Amino acid sequence: MSSSPFTIRAPPATDIWRKPPSKDIFNAPTSTPSHLTPSSPLPLFLSTTLTFRLPYNHQYDQSGLLLTFSSPSSPSLKKWIKAGIEYYNSSPRLSVVSCDNWADWSVSALTPDPDTSTPWTTISIQKEGDDNGVSLWVYQVLSDGTKVPVREICWVYGLADVESWTVKVEAMAARPAKGELGELVAEVKEMDVKWKE
Repeated sequence: MSSSPFTIRAPPATDIWRKPPSKDIFNAPTSTPSHLTPSSPLPLFLSTTLTFRLPYNHQYDQSGLLLTFSSPSSPSLKKWIKAGIEYYNSSPRLSVVSCDNWADWSVSALTPDPDTSTPWTTISIQKEGDDNGVSLWVYQVLSDGTKVPVREICWVYGLADVESWTVKVEAMAARPAKGELGELVAEVKEMDVKWKE
């Protein structure tokens, strides 16, 4: 079941990012509608989809999906994936950050939507498998249903004792820039999470 619209308000100096030798910040506001199940054992995760928009004003303004992975044997160790839109070098771009030990970041151009009037972007993260194994795929989903592949992430299903890990699914927004900039207000049109029954 998809959610109703909601907003996420991100003040300045918020981010989710980890870069050597010592940068580790995880203070971005997040939200998951109350009727969705936000957390479950990792083997049960199937997919999540977010349709959203945000005003782009400052370098690194961002919003999208956040998957956080945790293990009972290492509860303080966060591994995570965030995927959405980030304002970088004066353009909104598709952005995926995948953090196993340290964060790897990729950006790419948004694919123009067939509906040129839509202000919304849809991002999906899906579990997929083939003869080569299992992974998570990040897609931009266009209004006609076309799935544009953005990134494949494989390390998640190679975690030690992967059956014991849990995943939490949230929408997020962040404004890493500092100063008297005001809040970034991201609007979510709908969000969905699917789990194996």
